Amino acid sequence: MADGYWSRASARIKLLRIRRRKRKPRGMEEQLASYADYIFEAPDYKVSIAAIIGLSVLAGIVAFPFGIIQNAAAGLALFALPAILAAVATKPISCIFGENVTYNRSALISLIMLIVVVLATVASNAVALIAHLPYTFLGFILALSLIFALRMMVLLGISVNSLPKVILPASLQTVFSAIALLYYTTSPILYIDLAISSLIFIVASFAFVRYVDYPMVKSFGVSSLDFIQDFIAHLTEGSPAMEEFFEKIGESIDAPVNVLSFRRMNGTTKAIIITPYVHPGPMGEIGGGNLPTIVSEAFSEGLIFVPHGTAYHDFNLVSSEESEKIISAARRALARVQYSPLASKSIRVSVGNTKILGQRFNDSVFLVSTQAPTSTEDIEFAVGFTAMAESRVAGARQSTIIDAHNCTEPFATAIEPGTRDSYNIIRAAANASKELLSMPMGEVRVGVASSPPICTRLEGMGDLGIRVAVVEAMGQRTAYIVIDGNNMVNGLREEIIKKLPVDEAEVMTTDTHVVNTLSGANYVGQHLEHELLVDTISKLVDAAIGDLEPVVAGMESELATDVMVFGSHKIAKLASTANAMVAMAGAFAVAVIIAATSLTILILVLIQ
Repeated sequence: MADGYWSRASARIKLLRIRRRKRKPRGMEEQLASYADYIFEAPDYKVSIAAIIGLSVLAGIVAFPFGIIQNAAAGLALFALPAILAAVATKPISCIFGENVTYNRSALISLIMLIVVVLATVASNAVALIAHLPYTFLGFILALSLIFALRMMVLLGISVNSLPKVILPASLQTVFSAIALLYYTTSPILYIDLAISSLIFIVASFAFVRYVDYPMVKSFGVSSLDFIQDFIAHLTEGSPAMEEFFEKIGESIDAPVNVLSFRRMNGTTKAIIITPYVHPGPMGEIGGGNLPTIVSEAFSEGLIFVPHGTAYHDFNLVSSEESEKIISAARRALARVQYSPLASKSIRVSVGNTKILGQRFNDSVFLVSTQAPTSTEDIEFAVGFTAMAESRVAGARQSTIIDAHNCTEPFATAIEPGTRDSYNIIRAAANASKELLSMPMGEVRVGVASSPPICTRLEGMGDLGIRVAVVEAMGQRTAYIVIDGNNMVNGLREEIIKKLPVDEAEVMTTDTHVVNTLSGANYVGQHLEHELLVDTISKLVDAAIGDLEPVVAGMESELATDVMVFGSHKIAKLASTANAMVAMAGAFAVAVIIAATSLTILILVLIQ
């Protein structure tokens, strides 16, 4: 029920929806991502209130045994008035204890509960007519106790995870309806029925919530309800509270940070390519979601490029504060860089699906890996780390390997150790390094250019926009393009490269997750006109060529120590836990409702 999760998202929420391909089976993580489809914006409260009034009048006419006018009035009194009062009162009362309840959500909750009451009341009236029984408000009473429990479950999920604190706001619609019922009947037995049935449904619903929540508590020591509440708060208010959840499940690692620095002949910094081997996720501004921008803004001199290192979601930073450890490691690496005016031409090496664009800078090699046109996700850390080790075995003093992250489709798979693609990357890195280290070198010139975002985050581009570096060595020009986005649609990379006036080129994305909130599928080119992007990059490359000047270059690496990340296989564990909860929730909910209803009816029959 997340309403207004971005300030300008209302008219464009469909941009985050894509049609899943049914022919492709989904894994655990994909199934977890699909649950975001059930998150929606609550309509304006005026719409819900209007629906409440209209439904109440229509339902009243058919639900009660009085005259048409009296029935319509009863509908307004017993259905509409309690629902509206509950919609108005739920927000301020809930906000005393928790968050996330807005008037839009409160009104929508009242409308949904009203539908439950209407259905039960109409059904009981129909049974009384068919069986020629005298009309009672028993169906209405049962419905009031049911919505008490349902409201409690909803508020436990979105507002406050505490039964004592949720009882009062959950009871409002039931209490207001019971007060309105006094006008039509003062039978004590009905109110005894209401108290008993409410107690039964409340106990049943609380047992249901705790039972379904148990796997998350058992596996991670935290409640899924707290996670849901923090998630909604992030969508609506940009709250970082989710980071507390990730910090509880996280673990410490040491992550390499590689830098390739270019300096002008006067000693000033021309550009720096900083490659952190952590993952810029999980989403939005949470954790390392905006890591490329945070790292870039920490350096005041030169144009900063932050491409995607080889790391999967297990290496998501648990909080944005962990970015400081990455920045500190980059600064230490920069302080140790030894510069040289020499570089080789760039080369393209292919092994299987893998294509590596490599270039040598003095005694170090710079490698960019892509699987295009094959759709893939991230390259796991172990694969990239092994590839860099192979590069050093070949003779490189330092090696940087970048995941270009530039060709995908929904639910493409990551490249894991032991797969054919992983061996292809390792072999290609080794082959490229050997060839580069045997090539002659000449003086290097570099030109850079950049553009702010040419579309919104919702359309797939982060805050850094597009950055271009053109490296000229021994008469050859190579363009390195970095787009602040999360992967690219299939074929767009080739469209871009084909238009560039250089000898070699590669297009990379940062894998920023600020473009992802409800879905991981928001790729560069998915919602952006390809022609606009191609033209913009072509102009930037022209500008970078015009900016070419002699530079010295150097590469260095440093470990960012004690970095808190999600941890090994935590994403898979979280996904499997969530999927298990959803799988058992449906059957258990039906069982609980049937058992509670049966017990309630039995007790009510006995006391009648």
